[in-house]
Amino acid sequence: MNESFVRAADNDRAAVAHELARAHAEGRLTPAEFDERTRAVYQARTYAELSALTADLPRDAPPPARHRSNPLLKVLTGAWFAASAINFLIWGVISLSLGEVLHPWWVWVAGPWGLVLLLGHQARFGRSR
Repeated sequence: MNESFVRAADNDRAAVAHELARAHAEGRLTPAEFDERTRAVYQARTYAELSALTADLPRDAPPPARHRSNPLLKVLTGAWFAASAINFLIWGVISLSLGEVLHPWWVWVAGPWGLVLLLGHQARFGRSR
């Protein structure tokens, strides 16, 4: 049967209104367009009238790109943080027990390893899989 003569149900109108709300939330419709089309949804009698209200909208918008984190990089970052904290703590205890601030040797442990991890994070930033 021709779609232009088939009457739409309340569920059909609600589904189109939901689709318009999603398009508005994604920024595809201005508030004025959203208001105008939503009013038209509830005045529509047939599927053809409803279809015309969403004809220029994408059916399935692609999901937003997500940055997937690398579990190995998380583990290595956690290990770096723990090792750096322990070295800093040892340095602090020795400095306090001697009564003078020693050369911050812990930087030579934390620095190069931290730099490698930072470069790893930067290399993976924005890369889609």
